[in-house]
Amino acid sequence: MATVAYWLQRQRKPDLQNLASHVGMKQYDTLLKPDLEIALDDYLRKNQTRLQSDPALSSFYKRLDSPVKREKGSGSSGGVAAPSSAAEEARKPKQRRQTIKAREELEPPSESEPQLPLTTTSPRTPAASTPFALARQLALPASPSVLADRIEESTTTLTTSVTNLYTTSPIPNTLTSLRAKLSTVTSIQLLILSLEAFGLFRQTIPLKYLTTIPATPALGLHNPTALKLPDLFALLTSAFWLPFGLWVTTSVLLPLTAAWFLNLRSTRDEEGGYDPVTFGVVKGLVAWIIYVRDGLEGESKGVVEGSVPGGSVGMMVGAGVSVLGGVYDAVLRK
Repeated sequence: MATVAYWLQRQRKPDLQNLASHVGMKQYDTLLKPDLEIALDDYLRKNQTRLQSDPALSSFYKRLDSPVKREKGSGSSGGVAAPSSAAEEARKPKQRRQTIKAREELEPPSESEPQLPLTTTSPRTPAASTPFALARQLALPASPSVLADRIEESTTTLTTSVTNLYTTSPIPNTLTSLRAKLSTVTSIQLLILSLEAFGLFRQTIPLKYLTTIPATPALGLHNPTALKLPDLFALLTSAFWLPFGLWVTTSVLLPLTAAWFLNLRSTRDEEGGYDPVTFGVVKGLVAWIIYVRDGLEGESKGVVEGSVPGGSVGMMVGAGVSVLGGVYDAVLRK
């Protein structure tokens, strides 16, 4: 039996199986690598005429028809084949394999020849994992639809966990209670008065220099910063109490007193408290008389008008918002 070509021995078993499938060889799946090499070598030799033009087999047939083989296949110098002994026949495969190996080491493979991946594993050693074998080892989903279902399931689980955490926390009840307290006409009027008081405090209580904070890049302070705090000693002076008393009288006391006496809600709904519509109307009239029409002279009037956001116009706009809120609340109560 002819010796198997060294080119086939260098190939891995998966490459030999792919080559057998490529040339049309049958019943090769159950063969071991040595048996597959012998069967494939015999098949390629028998079908040399049909397959030698295949680029994938050019390396095999090139080495098969090399001068080294022809020299080994020739007889004695006289052209007559001398009878060989059994020992010489046994040595032939080894000599031929060494000759072909030396020939292949001397001749580098051509760049134009299609080369199959080479390996030095023994015939019965399991072949290294190919990309397809590695993909089979990974726990990949069966199809894109299964992957989409897993992603959707993970997203749903995360959303459910976040929703349950938010629902069981005190945040929903706190937000609901805060919204209920702010959704009243009284809350709107207190917010307007708070803005006016904040502007008045900034004007009548000046900031006093305390110290200088050095530059600290770690805290985002790239330059020295002066630290100033409100001068609370201003609360002991008339420069604070005169403007503050005027604002409290015109924006809180007079409108609230009128709204308590002229309370249309108490006669309709038998409720106590004050009438927010009356409060807004009286506050707007007082602001128009004192600050717009100059119904009161003095430095305190100018301080209040200059410190409240929007001045006299801002106070009248706040009064108008109070009136609209009171009317809207009265309509919803019917």
